Amino acid sequence: MGKAFYLYRQYLSLALMAASVLLVRPLTADPVVNRWCEGLAFALVLAGGAIRSWAMGYHVWRRKKGPEGERSLVTAGPYARVRNPLYLGTLLISAGIALMSGSWVIILIYVLVFWSGYYATILWEEQRLARQFTEAYGEYFRQVPRLVPSFSKWLHPEGSFSFPAMLRCMEPVKTLGFVALLVLMMLRKGGFGA
Repeated sequence: MGKAFYLYRQYLSLALMAASVLLVRPLTADPVVNRWCEGLAFALVLAGGAIRSWAMGYHVWRRKKGPEGERSLVTAGPYARVRNPLYLGTLLISAGIALMSGSWVIILIYVLVFWSGYYATILWEEQRLARQFTEAYGEYFRQVPRLVPSFSKWLHPEGSFSFPAMLRCMEPVKTLGFVALLVLMMLRKGGFGA
């Protein structure tokens, strides 16, 4: 299931976004609770985008030079705190969009499909990485948590952040797109003053 979800995750994300926009509504009848939920949705999207941007800045040294394009294990930056910062960021962004939808159906689908799908994908990728990087990955696996960042210990691996690498992946632009989507959803609910 992990490989299948990995291959089709963008389509599922697009379907969730489209459904979120189409089904958008206030989450409750209480306008104060709705404003708090909308604020939390923006915070989740911005936090997820920041994590993804930070992680992509370390992908500059992910592939070794040469004709074979052999991969190296990325353990610097956010990867020193959590093994899957890109998925963590994606899950936060998706949670923000689902919350902004105000639809309990969308929120339930998000929880069931996205969390289980990403969990299966992570397990599948861990098996691949364990085969490819053997002892190095085993040590990394034991020290760094899967999806909830550790703030109690910090690895000091080699690697440095590359702003151009982050921009090549367009993570800041994608984050702005998700923020624009949230604004559109708020407008569909009746605007910012509703």
